Amino acid sequence: MATPQFNAARWRLDRVPLAAWGGVALAVLAALIAVATSLQAALLTMLAGAACYWAVREARRFVITPNAEGTAAALGLGELTPLIEALPDPALLIDAEGRIVGSNAAARREMQFEARGQFLTSILRHPDVLEAVQAAVREGETRAVEYETTTQVERHTRCYVAPVNWGQARAAMLVFHDQTARISTERMRADFLANASHELRTPLASLTLLIETLAGPARDSAQDRDRFLAMMQVQADRMRRLIDDLLSLSRIELDEHVPPSDRADLADVAREVIDALAPVATERNVRVRLVAPSNPVTVVGERFQLAQVVQNLIDNASKYTASGGEVVVEVAEGGDREETAAIAGRRWEQASRVAMLTPTAAANLSYAYIRVEDGGPGIQAHFLPRLAERFFRVERELGNERGGTGLGLAIVKHIINRHRGGFLVESQPGRGSAFVAYVESAGEA
Repeated sequence: MATPQFNAARWRLDRVPLAAWGGVALAVLAALIAVATSLQAALLTMLAGAACYWAVREARRFVITPNAEGTAAALGLGELTPLIEALPDPALLIDAEGRIVGSNAAARREMQFEARGQFLTSILRHPDVLEAVQAAVREGETRAVEYETTTQVERHTRCYVAPVNWGQARAAMLVFHDQTARISTERMRADFLANASHELRTPLASLTLLIETLAGPARDSAQDRDRFLAMMQVQADRMRRLIDDLLSLSRIELDEHVPPSDRADLADVAREVIDALAPVATERNVRVRLVAPSNPVTVVGERFQLAQVVQNLIDNASKYTASGGEVVVEVAEGGDREETAAIAGRRWEQASRVAMLTPTAAANLSYAYIRVEDGGPGIQAHFLPRLAERFFRVERELGNERGGTGLGLAIVKHIINRHRGGFLVESQPGRGSAFVAYVESAGEA
């Protein structure tokens, strides 16, 4: 049996406005008056016709026809959604009005949106991408746009924008490729060559001079030979540490844009590192004391990299603590970003403080922290902002070189940045320095 013609439209009577019902009532009233009264019949007939027109016009806006249930469904663009969902890279389908009519899980996770039908400009505001979408829909052009986003971590993205013709519909397909790893690798290679060539020049020059001395004036002196060989060993160890730190920093930077998803007990990591560094602390005659709760302090992070953070901070603290002194390592739960920074990094009234890394503000996130406090001479305030720079060493500025590589705190900063955490220092000359690193607590992840 053929479907009646009026079934092509579904009336939503509950959504017809009062004005439409008023128009219907007015039309009926005018018709009754026209029937009952012979006077002014023509005028009343015109009034009834106008009222009917008004009522129909108001009600038409609330008639849902098969083509009004959404542009995507009417024009068939919704049929492309399963294909978009199968793409590994983030992908969006944008209709001619600039609305999102299709997306995959990667795009929703990356751009943090859920609602279908919202405008593209609500989640992406890069002008070149928006211009490419308009060119694809209106002129059928295909473009590739590269752009950067800088929140806490710099990201590089290439967006391919291509026109899509599906039946009578015209749309634009956007596919996003993450270029951060490639660009980071190129920069890493250039930085490694520049930094390695600069920092290795001094120990290489020292080794060359010592070899020449051994081959010349010190050739026949056993005492001088042993002394110069010991100096050569020191320079060789320095070169090894420098190369190890450069390689470690390069590996961290390569994955810095990918936050970790593992879980680790920060207190347990600190205990393991303190046990491993016990011989070094004993050699320096420094005591390392841990203050941590008995229950686990679970954070979102990669255990090996968190161990690097703790190791570098404790090694620095024991290096600058006087013989017989103490290094205090504290691990605890904090609060939100501001509360954690206040609890862990604002304890000395006369100290200077610098936040070398601050996480982006996020609701409903709590953090756990590790604070490593030394008993050294402290650091002058004008040096604090530069502590996390590569190869910066306070002792070099003061003419008291201690043989470090100057990369330890830079490694800590990049690891914490990958963990989307914070890193700060407070220092007071004559009292010591305290370095605080805090990362997201797993309880809120």
